[in-house]
Amino acid sequence: MTYTTRADFMSGLREALGRNNIPDARDILIDFDQHFDGGAAAGESEADVCAKLGDVDEIVKQYISETDGRFTEAQKETPVQETVITDNEPEKNMNTGDFAQTAKEASAPEIKNERSGPSAGGIVGVIFMDIFLFSWTLITLLSLIISLYAVTIAFAASGIAIFVGAIMIAAVGAAGFISTGFAPISLIFCGIMMCAFGGMLVIASIAATRGFINLIIAVINLNARRFTGHNVCRKIGRKYREERD
Repeated sequence: MTYTTRADFMSGLREALGRNNIPDARDILIDFDQHFDGGAAAGESEADVCAKLGDVDEIVKQYISETDGRFTEAQKETPVQETVITDNEPEKNMNTGDFAQTAKEASAPEIKNERSGPSAGGIVGVIFMDIFLFSWTLITLLSLIISLYAVTIAFAASGIAIFVGAIMIAAVGAAGFISTGFAPISLIFCGIMMCAFGGMLVIASIAATRGFINLIIAVINLNARRFTGHNVCRKIGRKYREERD
């Protein structure tokens, strides 16, 4: 089955691995999750990464065939011992369940996730992207986010000032010093509108900040995978917490 989102793909892969009792399923999920981090850093969408990874069932079939191959090889290497039944030993030595358990234990060698060291070309490529792509991109995005916060503060402060000023004008008009007419009411509604717009900008600013932090984490993980072979930071947000769980 093919998917178009990261969450659906990882959920389907997790279910298929558990259904087929694939060993080291956690390591397999981590490896495939890193493909999405690399795709995001390269500008690819989740649907593009899912299309490159292919069908989940076909992926699991490959791990099933590898597991069966290791089981057959281990059976060939395990010497067959002659079973001798004596009067003092019960027939449990011929128990097929015990033999199957022994064969299963013998055919489950420790699987090590071997990773090659960083290549010179990969290191140069990552450094090139850091200097000529990520550096000015992150600086530009940070400037836009700071500007967004400034506009948010301006709208919120202006709305509060207009609202308070309208209340004061209404109080002066009520005292009979000047004739204010409908101006205080109009100003009050204008202040409320600007405060509401400022509140929407606050939500947008928080979302933009979270996305910027996740982008920085993706860049850090891209560099870390090139040098160490694994991620060093976790992204923030409800979607990423659900994937980890």
